[in-house]
Amino acid sequence: MKTFTSLNGALALTALAWLSQLWRTLIDATQGFYSKATEGSLLLAFTLSYTAILAGWVYAMHTASRGSRGGLVAAFVFNALVWLAIPVGTVFFYCPGGVCASFTLNIANALNLILGLLAGISLAMVLWRKNAGE
Repeated sequence: MKTFTSLNGALALTALAWLSQLWRTLIDATQGFYSKATEGSLLLAFTLSYTAILAGWVYAMHTASRGSRGGLVAAFVFNALVWLAIPVGTVFFYCPGGVCASFTLNIANALNLILGLLAGISLAMVLWRKNAGE
């Protein structure tokens, strides 16, 4: 349990959540973005948005690993944003009922939900402990 609530443990879970989101992004890039609805500038906007979010999340984890409280808060916000917006949004809006046509998308989405939740809880516990003055 101590590993789960330590800064290194929280950042490790966050890195795993980031990797699962990267996998999900690659699935979206190869399967989801290439439809008639996403052509031209919309495809570019999706690509740049995903890149900015993933890069910001990595930078937040990097600064948090150096002891920055702002980096820890940013890592929590990025994790919550990605966890709530993409996997939860997929379950309710993109694939209602939780079953998509792609088996790999279902696996990536489930992994995102699990790792995002665990990372969010772990980051919240680390932030709470830092607020309490350790």
